[in-house]
Amino acid sequence: MRTLILTTLGVSVGFLAACDNSAQSGSLIGAGTGALAGQAIGHNTEGTLIGAGVGALGGYIIGNEMDKKREQEQAAARASSPVSHQNQRTDQLQAENERLRAEIENERLRQQLENERDY
Repeated sequence: MRTLILTTLGVSVGFLAACDNSAQSGSLIGAGTGALAGQAIGHNTEGTLIGAGVGALGGYIIGNEMDKKREQEQAAARASSPVSHQNQRTDQLQAENERLRAEIENERLRQQLENERDY
């Protein structure tokens, strides 16, 4: 039994390294923990499978919420960073620059039309 637990633990650590986010990691950890708990409680395959399923679902839900929270924190940090404010100001200045260029071009064309009428 001890060898089985150590082997399972070693394989699980290897799988965790391949997980991209907390939802995947939580699902894997939850499945392993649930399987061990199910086996300890039920002492049969059915208990192990039920524990693995419930643990995987619970681990996924918790991990997914952690991912959402981390994304919100990162978005807030990006929005409040000086670079973000600088980019917003740059965008505003570029829009104002384009508006002024269009206004100057319109005035140039108006003057050109007036000059053509005068001839």
